[in-house]
Amino acid sequence: MDALRHKQELIDGSIEQEIRNHQAWLGKVSGLKAEKLLRGRKTPYLYVLRVGECEQDYYVTYVADDFSIRHQPFVLWTTADGWFFEQGGGGGPFTEATIDDVIHLMMHCGKDACVPFINFDVESL
Repeated sequence: MDALRHKQELIDGSIEQEIRNHQAWLGKVSGLKAEKLLRGRKTPYLYVLRVGECEQDYYVTYVADDFSIRHQPFVLWTTADGWFFEQGGGGGPFTEATIDDVIHLMMHCGKDACVPFINFDVESL
């Protein structure tokens, strides 16, 4: 029953809410501020999530394996089949996956490599 309820929640658009409640969520923070937060960090695939320019647009800003900072845009949408993401290519439909289950696809790394950046004070940026 829980899996069915989770599937319906994702279809109803809660994937957006899941991102906004994610431990790495920065909200409406510029790319420059996100980059400043991650610059100099030596943990490949350390990432933050932030809002994009339009509705349903998001960014994952992360430390690449060469320690450069990358800003990967992606778009989310939902249908009766599940939720989808697009960023050059697409993924989905996902009915039981969470954002944590697919973020490695957006960052082009292994699933176990992703490290959410938590415990920060956005106001200090």
